Amino acid sequence: MATPGTDPVSPRVARLARGLKLGANSMLLTLFGDVVAPRPQAIWLGSLIRLAAPFGINDRLVRTATFRLTADDWLAATRIGRRSYYGLSEAGLQRVLHAGKRIYAGEASEWDGRWTLVMVRGDVRATVRQKLKRELLWEGFGAIAPGVMAHPNADLASLREIVQAARAQDDVAVMEASSLEAFSIRPLQALMHQTFKLGDVAAAWQALLRRFTPLAEEAAGLAPADAFFVRTLLVHEYRRVLLRDPNLPEAMLPQDWPGRTARGLCHTLYGALLDASEDYLHRVVEAADGSLQDANRSLRLRFGAGAQAADGN
Repeated sequence: MATPGTDPVSPRVARLARGLKLGANSMLLTLFGDVVAPRPQAIWLGSLIRLAAPFGINDRLVRTATFRLTADDWLAATRIGRRSYYGLSEAGLQRVLHAGKRIYAGEASEWDGRWTLVMVRGDVRATVRQKLKRELLWEGFGAIAPGVMAHPNADLASLREIVQAARAQDDVAVMEASSLEAFSIRPLQALMHQTFKLGDVAAAWQALLRRFTPLAEEAAGLAPADAFFVRTLLVHEYRRVLLRDPNLPEAMLPQDWPGRTARGLCHTLYGALLDASEDYLHRVVEAADGSLQDANRSLRLRFGAGAQAADGN
């Protein structure tokens, strides 16, 4: 059972969020994706308010955000007595699991030189086109021309689910493409830089590194409340940048690409923060079916930590 009182986040750690604009909707999606998705439970609204408070999000904003996310089919509400509980809806769980494959994945497998192209018919209804584009952007596709999106390492199972959820099976063509050896790869590199705005993405990775690198050595010794705060903020900012990063193959990236360093830092920090932050969550969070479930094993596999870390539990 959750403990009513919780330790406050230390002022020094709280300063880590200085200069960031933390919206209620986005922060709740981070919490549901990082905390709830590995153990699909409905969380008491009071617990969500308590978790959001250290990030400057008050109870009114949390209530408004949960209402909007439920209306947008991210969350499903359950009422038990006078209490409201919120869990991921079926569509919401699908979305965060798709995003989670990118956020928490290990190193990408070696690229085979092929691209997945998604082409949408020009006469498709605007609502369907917009939904497809939004979901494909979440999945890491980039728009290389009107109605044409490309991805170098597409998850075909996730792509099929996105197309089916939009009921666009008759409106979308999916193809594979590859460069011809007789032609230079440089124009393709330039196209990818323009399509995905890699200069802006690199600057965002560098900002993340400047913010979180100073905590790397002390992360394992942080108090539970501080560990939860840093873990959540880390995932929130990492997700925000990653969903703009197409995870291009090495051949398409500059040698000093900061995304590589950022992934390594997140791997190190997340593992160091996990035990203390989970202790905090188990003390604070109340679910509709009782206490928060233990998900330590699956959590330790995140960021490509591998089976060795999981076997240590």
